[in-house]
Amino acid sequence: MPEETAVNQSLSSLDKAAQHVGRDWRHAAYYDDAETGMDKHWSGIIWPFIAPHKEYIDFSITMDLAAGHGRNSAKLLPLVKELHIVDINQENIDFCRERFGDSPTVHYHLTNGYSLDFFDPGELTFAYCFDAMVHFDSDVVREYLKELRRVLRPGTGRAFLHHSNLVNNPSGSHKARPGWRNFMSKELFEHYAAKEGLHVLKQQVVDWKFDGSNIDCLTLLERPSN
Repeated sequence: MPEETAVNQSLSSLDKAAQHVGRDWRHAAYYDDAETGMDKHWSGIIWPFIAPHKEYIDFSITMDLAAGHGRNSAKLLPLVKELHIVDINQENIDFCRERFGDSPTVHYHLTNGYSLDFFDPGELTFAYCFDAMVHFDSDVVREYLKELRRVLRPGTGRAFLHHSNLVNNPSGSHKARPGWRNFMSKELFEHYAAKEGLHVLKQQVVDWKFDGSNIDCLTLLERPSN
């Protein structure tokens, strides 16, 4: 098979996987409900995981991946010098632009669902993704890890990623699983990160107490200096 054809088929597969999940999050009523629980999640789960390492995290140039309607962005904004809001749906980008305005602190990027090609190599100091990557196809997760290796600052760039830890029904639809979690595990995520040249600093399994325990995982990783 010619190399160009193989690359095109691979990209087509990633496009299909990304769009399959991404199209469910346009004008989603979920965002209004999720907004009400954001303070609890930030103070009870997210910040306690990040805080012990905050002296090693440079929030200066931060990306909120799959930002939705910006509930995580609102928490990140006071910590940053630049906030890059990234989403696969133009509707969500438009909503965030209306919410946060045209402040020079905030930048908006429409992604194809697996690429961060609008960032220069080593541009980001911190990448953040909460309550979105749990739904991503495993191929998309690995592609984003590859991209993070490229766009995080060598030696100091770090990422906080909330992903699935659900290995049941690996061949079925993610919509048939609790919380629409896609196939992934704590160990597989660390394996993918290592394959893409990233170093996992910390992982924590999360039990949401609904339809199957320990279905999520928080991971903090870094881009090594070499």
